[in-house]
Amino acid sequence: MKRLVISLILLLAAFAPKPCLAEDALEGLTPAQILAQARTMFPLERIEVTGRLETAEARGMNATVRPYSLVLDWAGGVPKADCRLFRTKQDGDPIVRAELSRVDGKPALALFDSQGNRTDGARLNLPIGESDLTWMDLAFDYLWWPDARRLSEADLAAAKLDSRVSGRNCAVLEVDAPVPVPGLGGVRIWVDRATGGLLQTQQLDETRRPVRLMWVQRVGREEGRWVPRLFRIRRSGMRRETSLRVDTVRAKDFSVEKEEDHD
Repeated sequence: MKRLVISLILLLAAFAPKPCLAEDALEGLTPAQILAQARTMFPLERIEVTGRLETAEARGMNATVRPYSLVLDWAGGVPKADCRLFRTKQDGDPIVRAELSRVDGKPALALFDSQGNRTDGARLNLPIGESDLTWMDLAFDYLWWPDARRLSEADLAAAKLDSRVSGRNCAVLEVDAPVPVPGLGGVRIWVDRATGGLLQTQQLDETRRPVRLMWVQRVGREEGRWVPRLFRIRRSGMRRETSLRVDTVRAKDFSVEKEEDHD
């Protein structure tokens, strides 16, 4: 499940907007600095993303495909996101729209229905449509959460966790939800020690039990930037799987167009 469909050479190239870090370069960094490093592997300018959110049961049965659009703005140092989910195509009215912003330094999620009615205080871990992806996943909001710690080897052993993802050595962080949210205790984050890039996340409930896993399935190097092309999401105990595909990425100084699917 955790296998990245990408060669080691391509993975290293994908994280090449700056020289690769030494294998142990994250060792001297605090958890907050590791999260900051992970954020720099994303385009920091305002970007517009379009793609498809696909959910399918085992063997691809009962598949649902929903186009989405995402405006992600980290340029000012305060993360903001505008997310829209569509029924069949992106030139119509969205089924639902979400705005993720900060109020007094804490994440705040507002939802808008198809008539434009606004609901404030929505749960960060609310699923998007029929999928197991959440709004906080789509905006990568947990990369900004302040209460973070790095798991030691003893912590990893006690939780039966592997610090390696697809052969890559990772620093494993655990960040607590900055606001009380039913069903959400925190998120574990796997950060590649050689590149500082995000490889995997695991959502935890209030009892610290894993409930959802998201991992990078495919990445690509686009004009010196790391651009994730495909994420997979799986909820614990469920046979279905969600795929988040990135078709286009547009910013002031660069653009990425849709590539052919080759899972």
